[in-house]
Amino acid sequence: MTTTAEGAPEAGVSEGRPSARRSGGVMAAVAAAMTLAIVLGYAFVAASFTITSSPTRPAVSAAFSPYFSQRWNVFAPNIMKVNRSLQIQVQWRDGGELQRSEWVDVTDIEFTSARGIPTPSRISKNSFNAAQAFLTRYQSLSSDQRDRVRDTFIRGTNDGAYAPMDPEALLEELDEMGGSRAALVSYLRYDYMLVRFASAFGSAYFDRDVERVRWRIQHDRPNDFLHRFDEERQSELSYTTFGWRQPAVAPSDEVRAIYDEVIERYTGR
Repeated sequence: MTTTAEGAPEAGVSEGRPSARRSGGVMAAVAAAMTLAIVLGYAFVAASFTITSSPTRPAVSAAFSPYFSQRWNVFAPNIMKVNRSLQIQVQWRDGGELQRSEWVDVTDIEFTSARGIPTPSRISKNSFNAAQAFLTRYQSLSSDQRDRVRDTFIRGTNDGAYAPMDPEALLEELDEMGGSRAALVSYLRYDYMLVRFASAFGSAYFDRDVERVRWRIQHDRPNDFLHRFDEERQSELSYTTFGWRQPAVAPSDEVRAIYDEVIERYTGR
């Protein structure tokens, strides 16, 4: 086919194809740069979390832990070998006589409510995390202190009634048994927190005005891998039980209402 002067493009005028190729090349370069930046950023964050001696770990952890935190002891060499759960027991008065509840496995209730949900809320691990943190503080005490805190923290009053032990007196009593005072203060703060939690949860669960609470940590060691399908357990369940505590104040109406909703959501009652 012969091209005439009228059909040929004017000199210096482009048909647009070179410009399109240049635009595509710029977009490819930008995409490659962004991909490289993401990969390098991911590698930096992963290395900061993995290498315990990394100087950048504190800053990276503070920024990313609320969204991507991970307990590395679920992997070797510090793999978790025991499942723990928090169980509570409460007392209330009926006709002037103290009544005692059965043990309630709070952790199992929370986990049951989250089964079958691909992305459960972290609130479903509330008592599990509390049990882990509490045990860490408990194990940091001296042997004599551990024996004492497994006993009751209730004192008798002059009128024959009972009341919580004075915090300062309890602190001094335990401090005289040796060990780190900082570790002791850390433990007592968590003990007080569990008193408040057990009181609020128990009041809502049993619909009673709870007067005393106590808790225990259940330790469940699964069978070894080669015996994972065996019905017979290799290790029996064990417990670390703590004595009765008397809350200094009852849960407020607002807190009680919140836990009433929690119990309804967990149990359907």
